[in-house]
Amino acid sequence: RDRLTGDTFPIATKSIVFAGGPFTDQLRKLEDPACESAVNGAAGTHIVLPGYFSTPTMGLLDINTSDGRFLFFLPWQNHTIVGTTDRKCEPRSSPAPPEDEIEWILNEVKKYLSPDMRVRRADVLSAWRGWRPLAVDPHAPPGAPPSRDHIISTHPTSGITFVTGGKWTTYREMAEDVIDAVVRDKNLVHAGKRTTKDIPLVGGEGYKHNLFVKLVQKYNISSEVAEHLSRTYGTRAWAVCELTKATKKRWPRFGISLVEGYPFLENEVEYAVKHEYACTVCDILSLRTRLAFLNSEAARHAAPRVAEIMAPLLNWSDAERERQLEEALCYLAEFGGPYPNTAAAVAEPTSPPRASVSDISALFHRLDWDGNGYIDQSELLNAASALGFAVGSQGELMALFDRLPGASAGRIYEDEFITFFQDNRHQDALLQRMDSEFKLSVDRLEKNARGVMFG
Repeated sequence: RDRLTGDTFPIATKSIVFAGGPFTDQLRKLEDPACESAVNGAAGTHIVLPGYFSTPTMGLLDINTSDGRFLFFLPWQNHTIVGTTDRKCEPRSSPAPPEDEIEWILNEVKKYLSPDMRVRRADVLSAWRGWRPLAVDPHAPPGAPPSRDHIISTHPTSGITFVTGGKWTTYREMAEDVIDAVVRDKNLVHAGKRTTKDIPLVGGEGYKHNLFVKLVQKYNISSEVAEHLSRTYGTRAWAVCELTKATKKRWPRFGISLVEGYPFLENEVEYAVKHEYACTVCDILSLRTRLAFLNSEAARHAAPRVAEIMAPLLNWSDAERERQLEEALCYLAEFGGPYPNTAAAVAEPTSPPRASVSDISALFHRLDWDGNGYIDQSELLNAASALGFAVGSQGELMALFDRLPGASAGRIYEDEFITFFQDNRHQDALLQRMDSEFKLSVDRLEKNARGVMFG
């Protein structure tokens, strides 16, 4: 079944291989609902921090964390990636990470840094959870242990083969082993000699480390962009650069940025659609550019432009473009970011209406996520969004920020915030709406210690 169109069609084949990672058992139950489990799934959370927390050429492995789990602290694409946790649970396709695991990782990270260097919850640029498939061969003799390597097994009745376990770094070995098994078991005598080890990755043929220099010289793109393109596409970077458009700047002269602060270009979207079969906005932001995994807020900011570029290339109607964008924004909202997603922690009570917040100072410090002593526009807007405030549009919230004392400098300090809130609470429609919809006592705030509520 085509998941994009819903169309179904038959496929004729001599052999079937299930390669579903942590979802392998769900595939196997299509052939045998009573089959024994072959996968013991374990979920792991990763967080991404700014690159200045790590050196670009050295990583760290902690084998003695507070609860005995391993933790990696590594440079990754000019950022710092930290992970992973290990929790046994059923696999899901959602990347949503548990907030308690993000907090645990941050607490562990503090041990690696200089005592005078803070790592804050607001420093988390992105966070996600994935599942590793710890494998057990259901057709092996009784008592066989689970494996962190991959296993390959064929059902004795249906003849369907599955492969599971392993890891990203062994994917080519896994592919080679499972094809060898199918060729052997199905007696495919016309299969040629395996050549996996001799086949370069796409863009690998003719690649040299100084490719980025040639790209800068020919296409007048920035060196940062050129390094990204050569590292990501190899020799295919020439074809990507052919699609670059003029920036109308003195430098770089070509290569329009998709989002500020990152080397991804708008023409990479066009290339992915034309040459790599990209079909969705989610695909571009999570798989082709990895922007969602690097900075979830930046990915959300780029999503409308990505949809705008893809629409004419794929003949989307206005309605389809909006649907694609909405689907992408919903998916991106599942990633972690600088603001805790604690909507569940502040669920609607069944008791009578909540009391008003009597301590506006406590409210101010909840809004000041990074602890810098002031609230900026991003903190106000993102705190409201992360906590599900349904009291006004972003335009209204921006207008409220602009009215606060100190807005011209972009920083609202505590005394100014308290005075403004007290003086305007009873005559301002937006503040009244906030007061009506989101009343929360200081006791409730302290109990959850995660949410931000106006009152």
